[in-house]
Amino acid sequence: MTDRRNPAHGEDTDLAIAIVGGGPRCLGILDSLCANAAALPPGTGKVVVHVFDPYPVGGGRVWRRDQPSLLWMNVPASGVTVFADETCVLGGKLRTGPTLAEWIAEHRATLVADPELAEEAAAATGDTFVSRGLQSEYLRWAFEHIVATAPDRIVIVPHQDTVTDIVDGPVQQIRTASGRSIPADKVVLAQGHLDDELSSREESFRDFAAAHGLVYVPPAYTADCDADEVPAGENVIVSGLGLAFIDWMVLLGESRGGSFVTDSEGRLRYRPSGKEPILYAGSRRGVPYHPKLTHPLRGPRPPLPHFFDVAAVLDRHPDPRRANFAVDLWPLACREILYAHCHELFHGHPERVTMTWPEFLEKLTAAEYGSAELTALVEQAIPDPHDRFDMASIETPLAGADLADLRETHQHVTDFVRAHLARIDDPRCSVDSAVALGFFSVYDVFGQMVRARQLSASSIVRDIDGWLHGLFSHVTSGPPPERLAQLAAMADAGVVVFLGGGLRVTADAESGVFRASSETSDREITARCLIDARLPPADINRTVDPLLRSLGSRDEVTDRISDIHSGRIIVDEGGRLVGADGRAHPARWAAGPWVVGAGWAHAFPRPRQNAGFFRQNDALARDLLQFPGNPKECP
Repeated sequence: MTDRRNPAHGEDTDLAIAIVGGGPRCLGILDSLCANAAALPPGTGKVVVHVFDPYPVGGGRVWRRDQPSLLWMNVPASGVTVFADETCVLGGKLRTGPTLAEWIAEHRATLVADPELAEEAAAATGDTFVSRGLQSEYLRWAFEHIVATAPDRIVIVPHQDTVTDIVDGPVQQIRTASGRSIPADKVVLAQGHLDDELSSREESFRDFAAAHGLVYVPPAYTADCDADEVPAGENVIVSGLGLAFIDWMVLLGESRGGSFVTDSEGRLRYRPSGKEPILYAGSRRGVPYHPKLTHPLRGPRPPLPHFFDVAAVLDRHPDPRRANFAVDLWPLACREILYAHCHELFHGHPERVTMTWPEFLEKLTAAEYGSAELTALVEQAIPDPHDRFDMASIETPLAGADLADLRETHQHVTDFVRAHLARIDDPRCSVDSAVALGFFSVYDVFGQMVRARQLSASSIVRDIDGWLHGLFSHVTSGPPPERLAQLAAMADAGVVVFLGGGLRVTADAESGVFRASSETSDREITARCLIDARLPPADINRTVDPLLRSLGSRDEVTDRISDIHSGRIIVDEGGRLVGADGRAHPARWAAGPWVVGAGWAHAFPRPRQNAGFFRQNDALARDLLQFPGNPKECP
């Protein structure tokens, strides 16, 4: 017989919900459950929400407190929140809370009393990119705040335990590593980023390293890696130039005693400690992510979406599943981003254009993206080529560069970094912020289409979760500007050497070393250490997560869309878990980065943007509480 007693109060429970994973996504769902509790029918009993995570709820594994203090967030404190605000279009009651910056200001006295956080907390402002340890404290407080302010009908019970299986029955039985079995009516998988078994390529590198006394660091969350095993004073090949690379740059440079100083000309310089390796770094695109933008718009916020929304796509392509993403859909999205760029240029910098905004917009509306007509319009309206939007330079930044050797490649990429940093301090370049908003908008629209299965399976996997997610991250998810300034300084010091794009890494059995070359360099680099600087790819077929392995062994979770393996968890439009038979489970949901098309709803939503994170959590909470239809505004 199933125990329906409330573990906290000994009362009968009308509804038991289990959330697997206690990170930021869990916090958002919990707060949305609390916000929607007012709509519970009168006279109902308690709703008990069990939260399972082997790490403390709030930060979870990724945002746990015990990380090196030099590992920072890539969003300023004013741009981070886990609480909805008045801009959010939600079905439930609005429950607000402080942004990270507001929370630091409100709790500064307490924070400065913590020896590990005192110096950072005392100086932190809304523009500060705080450490992940300080962010962890915010998330811990947020969980405690949600619990303390929960309505009487909502009881939240944390379990510091790992879920190993969920078994069907009259209710869902949650089985854990500690041997417990806890019943729940509904279950949400919100585990965040997970680890994989090594791919065949990674296994071969691991075995090669073991056989030849080398060091190979496979894809992993950087804070979980042992940076001490990377040798000092030697060549190290780093595959990847994204956020994980920036973490490695810090762990192998400043964390080993290197320091930064500003010279008499105002340029940042790096003073090596002698304990660093020489990082030979490259990637497919060949350049680091764009720096996180911090300058404000000078004109009004562009009203997005303007050209590119689901209705506009369906008007042009009634069945977009048959559309070619690159030929039919991406140009429509590019015109939207161009619109955002031009909106800011015309409103924020009218002295740099030759037309009025209404005149330009009328002609832009009539022109196809990529047409000679549009090219002529832009050239006429925007005299300076530097003010024009250029998607090609974003997608392929090294294309057309005449790079003869490694020295030229290294200098070209270093100059690329400095050029982007210079744009941050140039008010004329506020268009970059508008372009970022354009990317957010089109990514959100594509996310809606993915959830509604309005795109082909191959396009969802290859174009959205693959190519577009990579480009979106490159433009909008870059490191703090200070980190890129430090990177340029380390490049000048010879501690970092850029290999460029089209990176190729091989294991040379004859010489017993790793070799790296690129499409833009004339030299092949040998090294005894190789770092794959990236997170493990989402792949439920290779995950080491015991719950997904259990569900997968019984075909109760799948990554197949039509006949294509996506690697990610398949859910229906409402977020319900889909099995291999194509049926959505009535009592199981999934949300987070391992779900197909989930990139649109980021773990840390931006304040005052009606972020998809809150809209998704609100719709999910209303589903979990069995409310009638969600409001139309909630996608």
